[in-house]
Amino acid sequence: MCARIARVVIENVAHHITQRGVRSQNIFWNDDDRNYYLNELKIQSEKYNLKILGYCLMSNHVHFIVSPEFKDSIARTIGETHRIYTRRINFRDGVRGHLFQERFFSCPLDERHKVSAMRYIERNPVRAGIEKQAWNYIWSSAKLHTGKIEKDFLIGLNNWHYTEKEWMDLLKKEPDEKEILKISSKTGRPCGDIKFFKECERITSRNLLQQKAGRKKKSQ
Repeated sequence: MCARIARVVIENVAHHITQRGVRSQNIFWNDDDRNYYLNELKIQSEKYNLKILGYCLMSNHVHFIVSPEFKDSIARTIGETHRIYTRRINFRDGVRGHLFQERFFSCPLDERHKVSAMRYIERNPVRAGIEKQAWNYIWSSAKLHTGKIEKDFLIGLNNWHYTEKEWMDLLKKEPDEKEILKISSKTGRPCGDIKFFKECERITSRNLLQQKAGRKKKSQ
């Protein structure tokens, strides 16, 4: 597995975000927990200018597709949401400690991989055997994107380019880019073609391509 790098955030570009509970334990126990979490996420995303494009809440982890207006939009929104949510759960259960596992994973996405990532996260309940069809799962954006509900308070349909039927058809199978999405999210490197990679490098002034293993040469 490639090494995880310092977080890469590109303003006004889609990113995949995921985070699990400590030791992959549950972070949600009932619908009240999920509603509280989403409401807090709404508050913090508006406060820190993070556009939520898609989401999926599972019992022990979360997935989001987001677009940050500023470089700190993601870290502030997710960090504050998880801090407040953890405090609520700990107070309710009379415990102390972390609820979420380490820092969250994220990676920038080009347009093609944004679509693949959206399919990937909305198909989580299908892969887990919870639902046969992604749009039947209550706690994801699939129900909005397939027209099962008219609106979702967390996200909108601005710049959404798929009809309900088109998106249903896409959700019936796994995206071809599933494995590269998983690797990019774990390492933090951009997920896209070489042109997108180079643009991310230009914006961040960083070398984001995978480095070959081995000792660095000593300077002469």
